[in-house]
Amino acid sequence: MVATNGRAVLIAIGAASLASELRTKTITFNGELTDITTDGDSGWTTNLDASFNSRNVAIALDGVLKETTLSDMAFNGTQETMTITIAGLYTLTGDFQFQPGFQIGAPYNGEATFSGTIQSTGTIVKAAV
Repeated sequence: MVATNGRAVLIAIGAASLASELRTKTITFNGELTDITTDGDSGWTTNLDASFNSRNVAIALDGVLKETTLSDMAFNGTQETMTITIAGLYTLTGDFQFQPGFQIGAPYNGEATFSGTIQSTGTIVKAAV
């Protein structure tokens, strides 16, 4: 497997890349396990194999505020179809929406920045690049 530069992890809404705004992207795959523990398990938790009750993908974003695309999406609470490309590995495509808490930082002598987390709102398709 080839290592991937962080700049090569791209996020796009439709055909519009968000690369001009993003600095840091942290992708988290979440799943809720299905607990099937019974009295016969002697106190050890047992989970159903290869099964989650619910799943989602969350992506923490940090960047420099240059466009209104992401702040509008967060302010309006809209869902957008996005494609996340992890160069040389795979893409993730599906609908995403900002979780509450989009933040804009504006230091006295620095650039205006933002941070927030988008979360999937339905099925995510993972495909090889």
